[in-house]
Amino acid sequence: MHDIVVWIIIAGFYAPLHFLIPVLVLFITGLEKDAVRRQLIRRAVLDSALSMALAFAVVIVLVRQGAISVAMLVLLLSMLYPFIGIWRHRREIRPEG
Repeated sequence: MHDIVVWIIIAGFYAPLHFLIPVLVLFITGLEKDAVRRQLIRRAVLDSALSMALAFAVVIVLVRQGAISVAMLVLLLSMLYPFIGIWRHRREIRPEG
């Protein structure tokens, strides 16, 4: 199989997880008003897109160097970035004190 086909298959399985899990967390755990929740969802989707693009760039380089295990770890860890963004943005909305 060609490399491009393999990467399309990987992205096809990885992207829904990368985008949908943070949005589901916002729906399940969110007590914010609708306008604030929409803003959080937009930020989570943007954070997901940026982290996914950066992760795939790093992963492609790592795979070409033969570090497949490290590449898969990068993909896994990149899924945490949107959650850090959600936590950070929620703290901005509800300052402690």
